[in-house]
Amino acid sequence: MKYKIIIENDKVAIFDENGKQISPDWFDFIEPDGLVWGESEYYLAKKDYKWAIFHKDGRMITPDWFYYISLEGLVKGESDYFIAVKNNKVAIFDKNGNRITEWFDDILTDGLVLGESRYYIAKKDDKWAIFDIDGNMISPEWFDRINPVGLVYGKSKYYIAKKNGKEAIFDVYGNRISQWFDEIEIDGLVEGRSPYYRAKKDEQEAIFDVNGNMITKEWFKEISSDGLITGESKYYIAEKYGKEAIFDVDGNRVSEWFDWIYPYGLVEGQSKYYLAKKDGKWAIFDVNGKQISQWFDGILKYGLVEGHSNYYIAQKDKKYAIFDINGKQISEWFDDIETYGLVRGESDYYIACNGDTCAVYYKDGKKVSDDFSKKHLGYACKITFNETLGIVEIEKYNSTTTIDFNPVYPFKEEIIDYTKLLNI
Repeated sequence: MKYKIIIENDKVAIFDENGKQISPDWFDFIEPDGLVWGESEYYLAKKDYKWAIFHKDGRMITPDWFYYISLEGLVKGESDYFIAVKNNKVAIFDKNGNRITEWFDDILTDGLVLGESRYYIAKKDDKWAIFDIDGNMISPEWFDRINPVGLVYGKSKYYIAKKNGKEAIFDVYGNRISQWFDEIEIDGLVEGRSPYYRAKKDEQEAIFDVNGNMITKEWFKEISSDGLITGESKYYIAEKYGKEAIFDVDGNRVSEWFDWIYPYGLVEGQSKYYLAKKDGKWAIFDVNGKQISQWFDGILKYGLVEGHSNYYIAQKDKKYAIFDINGKQISEWFDDIETYGLVRGESDYYIACNGDTCAVYYKDGKKVSDDFSKKHLGYACKITFNETLGIVEIEKYNSTTTIDFNPVYPFKEEIIDYTKLLNI
């Protein structure tokens, strides 16, 4: 059933689609979040500068009118709980109007109220602590700050707490499982993505595991979160003296030092290849450090590096060409080459353009369509090569354009059984 808010004489009420008033009174204001917008069976109403929650059957859910009530939680359909403020103190209530916490100076909506976990963070005397739904204090003490990512967000059983300017990781049982560091990143262990985390000390970074063991063999200026820490692979990129290199989980360096390394491919677990930059040029290397491409002005991540196919697009002198895994150039140099089709491993065809003129090409470089205008490619979100119908479908946000092309069917040698011919 649909509901709407009606305004009369500067007062508001909620009516159903049959014109029946379902709010028990005309209020000063009603928040549309909740019942009116179809998010829950509840709504917030304001009267004489105070707020209360009502059910669609007219029942007042809150035990009293409060100075403030959160939209998050019960009203927005995220959980059975909400936060209310009274006499400058904050508490959590359930959908039956029962107060389930003591009165605190502040309570974050993260966790219990947002329906993310059974935990919440509360503030008292400028300190913060974690509690569970039963009112048990989970953190071993009150901290200067607690990050809700992890335990409170329902992502893992860990969280980061700050005390005296230092940070450490604690588990749900209140055990400190890390040293005190200058800073700890949330990605990895705390987010529930891997057993590893990055910590910073004296402006240097290192990786540690859940048992507190230092995984990196040294401290670096910076370590990328991609790869090992985010659970994508056993590799990570570290920076030292303005250069970058790839290391494995055992701390071994598996690449030379470059000016820059993209995480695409090896580090993100997509393939055994990666893109590296040196002296303004780019090249592709494999997991063993072998260079498998020339140095180019640029190389696109699509294709070989991201594990789509055995092809990649390289740039030189503002032109583009396709190369295969062996470094062989399989196309001429164009002003532009679409990544859909051959490079993404979707078909044996690709579209290339010079100026405003484009055409479809086969993987051997043969042109298999008439020229067409590049305007047909503008804002394309997907390009599909239908070999059966001999058309290219260029899908845009609200339309699809088709281009005819001539499919190439590789010659298949017919095997003749001469024994059968002799027996005819």
